[in-house]
Amino acid sequence: MIIERIKLKAELTEEQYERAIKLIEKSKSRFSNALVKRFKTQEKISFIDVDLGVRLNFDIIIGNRGKPFIAVEMEGNKSKYAFQIMKFFLDELGVEYSFDFDGREVYDALKRKIKAKSLLDYLDVG
Repeated sequence: MIIERIKLKAELTEEQYERAIKLIEKSKSRFSNALVKRFKTQEKISFIDVDLGVRLNFDIIIGNRGKPFIAVEMEGNKSKYAFQIMKFFLDELGVEYSFDFDGREVYDALKRKIKAKSLLDYLDVG
């Protein structure tokens, strides 16, 4: 299985937001291939062909739409690295988080519904 596009977003406190701005400014100075797009409520920083053990392209979005936030966005077959990039930023900002992707209840409900449908068809009931 390949993740082809992903966007991870975390809400921040005002203090964390201020630290995030400083951390992103530092990141922009370390990587020369950073492109910045400013919008009304957010700023999108695209890091192009960054060498982090592998060559990566990713976007960091920081903004305030009622609540401050930071997001990591990636496309392509290297999107799996977005989790580690987001983890770095959250760790540096002191944000508590949990990457819990279990979703077991959805899997169980889907399996139950599909099997029930097949069983009804099999018994020719309904």
